[in-house]
Amino acid sequence: MNIEITSRHYDASPKVREYVIEELERLDKFNHLITSVRVILEKAKEGETVEITVHVSGKDLVSSESSDDIIKSIDLAVDKMERQLKKFKGKRYSH
Repeated sequence: MNIEITSRHYDASPKVREYVIEELERLDKFNHLITSVRVILEKAKEGETVEITVHVSGKDLVSSESSDDIIKSIDLAVDKMERQLKKFKGKRYSH
């Protein structure tokens, strides 16, 4: 799994980057489906936004979450991505 982390409008600390990688390891059970992961960390007036794009065999799955805290946004976005991957896997293997 190839992970690319980008931060917009601020420099993400190494601690935050390590936390992102640690949380994305929860998606390892879908590792045979995932080819690459792109994470965008963005800071704005409204809050902090995390966008995760996962490329799986010809399709891109996107989850985006925004909240006051970057850690909370990361957790919510990873949870949403995990649900999307479960649904994608179920559709793919049910046929």
